[in-house]
Amino acid sequence: MHKSPKPVRKCHGCKLNLGDRCGVFPDPHKQWHPGKCGGHGDEELYQRYLEDQEKHPPDSRKQERRRRARLAKTEPHHDGTRSHQSPFVGN
Repeated sequence: MHKSPKPVRKCHGCKLNLGDRCGVFPDPHKQWHPGKCGGHGDEELYQRYLEDQEKHPPDSRKQERRRRARLAKTEPHHDGTRSHQSPFVGN
């Protein structure tokens, strides 16, 4: 089976489900294999995850670079061609 960090369908109601990955476990498939994930609906584990996130805030310079890159994709090039996958530039 292909190992993926993405949560499985059973993770739907869990607060640790971040959509593209689990907030705590690197392999959600392995956690559900015996029948129930140990972190599903565990409020104490979720609080520890939030505390860990507060200790390591996101890098503001990295966030600014990402914001500028998203904006740069929306502008046309100087030679008149359009940017790749730009939702704001007409076809």
